[in-house]
Amino acid sequence: MSRPKPQRHDLVVGGRRVAYVQAGAGERVCVLVHGLGGCWRHWAATIPALARTHRVLAIDLPGFGDSEKPQVSTIGNAVAVIDALRQRCEVERIDVVGHSMGTLVACEVAAGLPHTVDRIVLAGGPITSVLALFDAPITTLRRDPGLVSFLIEAATAGLPLPSSIQALIVRIPWARKLALAPYVPRPEDISEEMFGHFLAGVGGPGTLSTLRQGFGYDFTAALRLTRPTLLIGGELDRIAPAADLRGFAADNPAVQQVEILPGAGHLPMLEQPNEFNRLVAEFLSAETEAR
Repeated sequence: MSRPKPQRHDLVVGGRRVAYVQAGAGERVCVLVHGLGGCWRHWAATIPALARTHRVLAIDLPGFGDSEKPQVSTIGNAVAVIDALRQRCEVERIDVVGHSMGTLVACEVAAGLPHTVDRIVLAGGPITSVLALFDAPITTLRRDPGLVSFLIEAATAGLPLPSSIQALIVRIPWARKLALAPYVPRPEDISEEMFGHFLAGVGGPGTLSTLRQGFGYDFTAALRLTRPTLLIGGELDRIAPAADLRGFAADNPAVQQVEILPGAGHLPMLEQPNEFNRLVAEFLSAETEAR
């Protein structure tokens, strides 16, 4: 029996249209937040699994996917969008799952709306080395040359690709391998379908303005989490190395669990969807202590 497809909706926040999809039902609401150059389709393999227990909302952040670019791009825009979604759902609390750049957004939501977040999942992040790259690029790259992967991501994520070109790249094995190399250690393990989901977010008009925010932006307060948190990383992730995740967990008592997936890179939800979905579903299903 096939599962119903996620339903597309629009929401106006700050005078700009925001796109999101919804699946599942119930009192528990989970918001999925993509990374730089992403869109809701990065969660295409995750949505059906979580929809068994949650009402799942996967957003296109302002300036990405099908969402309009705000007049001024700020982290506050993303926080406002997620709060607007929560209010539309008429729920007091949500669970938030973020990937890469989306892990920073998830942390900002938890910090800015502390009474609305139950549980947090950070996948491929927090991208603490990337934040260090903004502050001290030369020193950081000398210490961790693998972060050149992020520079490749940043340089290419904002380049628009016509759908015909995207379809061509999906069909050509060497082109798929070239496009995925900065993110995953074994591009050949990503199916054409999963690669199509990954490529769908490329070219978002908010990419460059979002990158500019990184210079001088202080995430210190947001990274002091107070809600139960799960970190999921890839053993071979060069953008959010496993050592960064373990270091973050050691300094942050709110992190209850760190899972490093063997052989995975920066896209665990697409590289190893079954294991990723199992970890997230189990964590979100656990009881959250009263505030």
